[in-house]
Amino acid sequence: MQSTLHVLDRTGDTKVMWSPDSPDEVAAAKATFDSLKAKGYLAYTVDDDGSKGEVIQKFAKTAGRIIMAPQLVGG
Repeated sequence: MQSTLHVLDRTGDTKVMWSPDSPDEVAAAKATFDSLKAKGYLAYTVDDDGSKGEVIQKFAKTAGRIIMAPQLVGG
């Protein structure tokens, strides 16, 4: 199984992929996740069909897809 972290920002959609069975890949994906959370990004897990999501606070190495986006400021 291949998991994907999608980073949505002003540059587009950057993808970080990892295999839950690869400690090095998991560590790299977690480092990206933690760095973005520290910058205030929100993280969501999403079902494969995109129909259901859940806000997460901690990296989930077995998640199929995680989407991260900066918080929007409205007015």
